[in-house]
Formats: sequence, C-alpha cells, structure tokens
Amino acid sequence: MKKIAKVIEVFIPETNDVMHSRKIGFKIKIENEIIEVIEEQNKDNCNIYKDDLVTIINNDNNIKIELYQGDVNE
Repeated sequence: MKKIAKVIEVFIPETNDVMHSRKIGFKIKIENEIIEVIEEQNKDNCNIYKDDLVTIINNDNNIKIELYQGDVNE
C-alpha cells in the first residue's frame, strides 16, 4: 500500500554515540496521525527534509519512505 504524506521532523534516533549513528528518523503526518519511521541512512533518505512530501510504502508492517516524485495536485 502506498500513501503520500508530509515530513514534519527529521532526527537522529537516540543512541549512545550520535556522531556515529547510521540511523535517521522521520516524523510524518499522514491523514490525522503522526507516525515515526526509523531507517538506516542511505543516499536517498538523506535527501529528505522537513516539509518534504514522501511516499509511504507499507509491506507487511515494514514501512519504507521515499521522496515523492509526482505532482502535488495528482
């Protein structure tokens, strides 16, 4: 299932060594709720910023996000 949502916060998840963390977190507003997604950093999700639109892909409780590439009016 895919949905489009807005990033409201980007953060580094809590860890003992924030400077060496390989994780990145996103708070995303979808419909009337806020979800938190934490992923391993990669070249794609490191280019997602606050207020960006993202595509949420939910496969069997495994949530992944991608920068939305479509038209906002679609």
